[in-house]
Amino acid sequence: MRRLPQCAAISLVCATPAIAQDVRDCNTFEANARNTYPPYEETIRSYANGNIRVIALDVGEPAAAAYHLLVTHPLPDEPFPGCSLISNNGSLGFGSLHMDNVAASYDPTAGLSLSIPAEFYEGDAVYVETLRVTVNQATGVVSAVIADGGLVPPPAGSK
Repeated sequence: MRRLPQCAAISLVCATPAIAQDVRDCNTFEANARNTYPPYEETIRSYANGNIRVIALDVGEPAAAAYHLLVTHPLPDEPFPGCSLISNNGSLGFGSLHMDNVAASYDPTAGLSLSIPAEFYEGDAVYVETLRVTVNQATGVVSAVIADGGLVPPPAGSK
């Protein structure tokens, strides 16, 4: 097997583009309330005066892809909130979501932006990358991408 020179391999990692994640309706077994888990003050977050809720879910299996993110958010011209489920690939989730390290910011033109460290498993290796979620209250659109392409060890005390 031919190996890339080290600097070429590093530049490929650093140049990894953002990868869109699956955002779908909450009419799935993953979005069930029984999949919430403690500590709830970390795994259930509220933003925009309670209009946006972000909830980490653990469906249990497959163990390396059991975590999903549920987002409830306003829908324009609707009296009830929308619900979006974010998964890594189809119905497969993430290896873990580090909800204790969520960073939030707001841009009036784009909406609420969240950065959440998310674990991925590849063989025996664990990778932590940034799940970036944007919730636009004005349009009711939720988007999610994996950014950074970081091949870094999981945070201390990871689950």
